[in-house]
Amino acid sequence: MKSLIIYCSSYKNNTEKIARVFSEKMDSELINIKDITDVNIISYNLIGFGSGVYKESLSPKLFELAEKLDLKNKNVFVFSTSGIGMTFYNKKLIKLLMAKGAVNIGSFACKGNFIAREFSNNKLFDYIGRLSQGHPNDRDFKYAERFIERVLDSLEKNSKNK
Repeated sequence: MKSLIIYCSSYKNNTEKIARVFSEKMDSELINIKDITDVNIISYNLIGFGSGVYKESLSPKLFELAEKLDLKNKNVFVFSTSGIGMTFYNKKLIKLLMAKGAVNIGSFACKGNFIAREFSNNKLFDYIGRLSQGHPNDRDFKYAERFIERVLDSLEKNSKNK
């Protein structure tokens, strides 16, 4: 199975660290969105889209690229890193991918290290920032490995049932 991971990781490279875990586990190609304007996805069976969370959303560049791609019947998954590490940030991109005809196989999120004072003076962000220090860590990487193993198992079962 040929797979591709497209990611945006521009702050502390938290998302790139997770993308590399997925890439090694799947033996996939890995592309930082800053290095491309368009990509040919015809030969890929599985495509991962990942981003850090910037101003409460995934990277606009990832949405722009997804809009351009023909994703009909493509297996996809979405992943993100943020101060709180919750998958709800992935929902908007998943919705777009599915509207383009993609088959969503999964959604993954984990905490990513950030320094709150670089974004806000709000005490809540300072607290969240302190909790995110050291992430992604070994536990996050193991969680990422288990996630991608489930994705691959799901694809294998689906291909056997066809």
